[in-house]
Amino acid sequence: MIRLYEPPDDFEAEVRIFSKAEGGRSTPAFNGIRWDFAYEGDDIKEVGIFIIWPDFMDENGDSLPTDKPLPIDKKLKARMTIVVDEMREKVHLERVKVGTKFFCHEGGKQVAMGEVTRITGLFVPREFRE
Repeated sequence: MIRLYEPPDDFEAEVRIFSKAEGGRSTPAFNGIRWDFAYEGDDIKEVGIFIIWPDFMDENGDSLPTDKPLPIDKKLKARMTIVVDEMREKVHLERVKVGTKFFCHEGGKQVAMGEVTRITGLFVPREFRE
């Protein structure tokens, strides 16, 4: 399996990138983009946003190429990696469940939405994951 990031992922999700008409990006997004993450229903001014990187993948689980634009307004499978270990333990262990909905942000702007479809390495301490 070809993977974009070295750290193991914490969960998988389906993510839909918003069109420009929906208030999304005006330029294409590519795999390897580093969006911020917020849970549906959170006020980001109060709760803040988190660093969780998507690695979009094909039906075989291989990372999509980084030099081709990602499709707009289509559900894409992604492995999600929580970048900050401290936030992983303080926030995400309790909040990430199958069915959890979230938004991807660029600054304060929502550019994509997603839903958790599978928990992978979230509950395995990082020092024990390969």
